[in-house]
Amino acid sequence: MKFQILKLVIWPKSEQFAPREVEFQAGKLNVITGASRTGKSAIIPIIDYCLASSDCFIPIDTIRDHATWYGVVFQTEIDQLLICREVPNGNKVSNKFYCLRGSKISIPPKIINENESLEGIKNILNAISSVPYISLDSDENRKAYQARLGFRDLVALIFQNQDIVANQNILFYKTHAHEHRERLRNWFPYILGAETIEILTARQRIQEIEKKLNQLKREFDKAKAISTSWLANMLGQIKIAKEYGLVNQNVDISTSSNELLAIAKEVVANIPEYSKSSLENIEHASKEISTLDAEENVLSNQISIVKKRLNDLKNLKSGFTDYGNSVKKRVERLHISKWFREVATESEVCIACGSNNHPNSKAEIDKIIVAFEKCEAEAQGVAEVPTSFSREEDRLQSELEKLLENKKELQSRYDLLISRDKGAQEEFQMRKNMFLFIGHLKASTETFESLVDGGTYQIEIESLQEEFDRLSKIVDLNGVQKRVYSATAKISQGILNHLKTLDVEEKYRKIAPRFDIKDLNISVLSNDNNWHFLAEVGSASNWVSFHIGLMCSMQEYFLEQSNSCVPSFVIFDQPSQVYFPKLKKVSDGTSVDQKFNDEDVDAVKNIFRTIANSINATKGGWQSIILDHADDTIYGGIEGVYEVDVWRDGKKLIPEAWYL
Repeated sequence: MKFQILKLVIWPKSEQFAPREVEFQAGKLNVITGASRTGKSAIIPIIDYCLASSDCFIPIDTIRDHATWYGVVFQTEIDQLLICREVPNGNKVSNKFYCLRGSKISIPPKIINENESLEGIKNILNAISSVPYISLDSDENRKAYQARLGFRDLVALIFQNQDIVANQNILFYKTHAHEHRERLRNWFPYILGAETIEILTARQRIQEIEKKLNQLKREFDKAKAISTSWLANMLGQIKIAKEYGLVNQNVDISTSSNELLAIAKEVVANIPEYSKSSLENIEHASKEISTLDAEENVLSNQISIVKKRLNDLKNLKSGFTDYGNSVKKRVERLHISKWFREVATESEVCIACGSNNHPNSKAEIDKIIVAFEKCEAEAQGVAEVPTSFSREEDRLQSELEKLLENKKELQSRYDLLISRDKGAQEEFQMRKNMFLFIGHLKASTETFESLVDGGTYQIEIESLQEEFDRLSKIVDLNGVQKRVYSATAKISQGILNHLKTLDVEEKYRKIAPRFDIKDLNISVLSNDNNWHFLAEVGSASNWVSFHIGLMCSMQEYFLEQSNSCVPSFVIFDQPSQVYFPKLKKVSDGTSVDQKFNDEDVDAVKNIFRTIANSINATKGGWQSIILDHADDTIYGGIEGVYEVDVWRDGKKLIPEAWYL
């Protein structure tokens, strides 16, 4: 991904000063050299802050006190992008951003209002890097390090601050924190190109399928255990159905499970409205019970209808009364006719036009008054509920009471008949038991039917298993591991190539180290033929050399990928720290102290030369920035090095004029 830095911009608090601009060149090794406490080490935190970091490590006091906004101009594949962020307020980061995009960005002299949010900037950066909008875990309650990859995760690969560049335990920025470390480990196969969007999508779907399959298999095993018991008792169930008159076939132990299931399904499909037991075994009273049941159903329907009509009538009456009262109150308040008459009597002029000589004005006003009196009389009548409402209400109430009395009498006859006739009681209980039996039989039949060949459980499990097998071929974990191994082996070989020009022990220039994305570490082969982590290797010069070799090799590898999401720049802060304060300029400022012009000087020169050679070999495909005390007596004359600025003799990141 082409994403390199063109400018760092700081806006002052005082409007009398122009913004401070630090310009870089794309496709070069950019160097800012300077003394201590000039602001070099603030460069990485400022850029990180503008790239939507959730925290801020910009040094306090001078760097923050005299600035209002920080900004960075980036060159992308298609345009330039300016991202600005307001200076933090105390311990709280600001979520106010200002963003511009265009073929060539013009730096605004002042930023008045923000035009973007923290999430908005993250979305822009995610879109530029084309990170997948998918997580590693389908579970909604996934852990943070299983969530989707974001641009923020990739900054681990582009910043090498003083604490990291010569660290024997940590290779990448911010990976000392568990969450950042785990997210980078989990996403490294995708970052290296060993996994694709298709594979990630398939992996997530496989997780969902596995959960569903496990659930279905548990339900299937449980139902299967139940169905075994159900089959063992099926003969008894069918015989019970036969006693109810629901089955005509004779069954015995030789009857197959499929035949039993077919009989049960037929019973369920033809549920009777009453028991089909032989009439010879029931007393005559059962016929009367059937008759009473029918009468009771009719009465219940009639009662329901009358109740509804009575309720509707009451609602209508209530609404009519409310409306009439409302109209009556309005009429009583207004009394328009009375008001017209009083005004016409007291006034000598025409109340309509105001003239003293309006002919027949009194007669015309009288007509209007008569019309209003007629309307008021009609409105008064609305408030009175018609007597037909009351008559209908009394009639319905009387009818309801009669029906309820009939039902009460019918229930008494029913109870008496039941209490006197044992056969009727048995028929009543048998009918109740029959329907309960059919309900249980229906549930058992459906459960068993879902278990047999072609059942719903089997079909769903087989369908999910087929999808699982198809997606497993896409995911191809062995293939992913092979591609990861191939990628890390290539990066490891690249590290070895760069170590040949860096300050490491001779034995580390012969055999390629191992770059491991699981441990996020580098291992080297010892004299006793065992692999050891970088932390077990002595000398800080070795550590810084391995860091630089790794960063160069990774950038070269990402440039070979067709769609890498990693930004194409790396910033190193004080990579020569393991050699300082030995390197010092002599008083005339023209050369390096001859006492240290041997191994240490050559080692630092090789740091600059190695990075510049890597960039040149990719034809400017990536960019590097070094912030260091070392000056042009070290890096001068190296092809591909661009000196951005020299911060000495009062020149700093924040101009002294801003706070003097």
